Amino acid sequence: NLGVVFDSGLTFHDHISKIVSVGFYHLRCIASLKKYLPHESLAALVHAFVTSRIDFCNSILYGLPSIEITRLQKLQNQAARVLTNSTRRDHITPILREPHWLPVHQRIRYKMLTLAYRAVHNTIPAYLALPSRSNIRHTRSSTAPTLERRNAKKRSAGDRTFSVAAPCLWNALPVAARVIHDLHKFQQSIKSILFREAFGL
Repeated sequence: NLGVVFDSGLTFHDHISKIVSVGFYHLRCIASLKKYLPHESLAALVHAFVTSRIDFCNSILYGLPSIEITRLQKLQNQAARVLTNSTRRDHITPILREPHWLPVHQRIRYKMLTLAYRAVHNTIPAYLALPSRSNIRHTRSSTAPTLERRNAKKRSAGDRTFSVAAPCLWNALPVAARVIHDLHKFQQSIKSILFREAFGL
């Protein structure tokens, strides 16, 4: 058990409730100390106790109803307000944009795409493997790898599985991103794509 709370319907409602509860507790503690801390130390505490929890194993949250993701987004919003010394009256979009944070929905897709990249380049555990390089189709206009999507056995939960969701996300990327052969550069590219999508840039 990696600390993820599972339920029979894979709604992860209780798991998200735990993250939100613990996260807000730590934010209250951090907020009480922030006037004594330099910004770098404050950012480190927010990451260690809040945003790292939002990101931990977040790929399992792909495809959940927006009402569940919104609960995590509220936690991230408050973390950004603490970090930037903002209030609830301040609009959240520029507050999230200032530290260059992706919203929760995009952070989940970022993780899925990172795993898909590793699958394409065969650097992922066998249980997450997607079709091997020899089974990857290529577009007529480029050599960008295109992953074959597997059919979901169950329409709702099945569409959220890595073998179904990751190819859909990967294939939707621009060719320029899919042909990158360096993981760090790929992550920079998709973060820019997701950031522009999230903030309409």
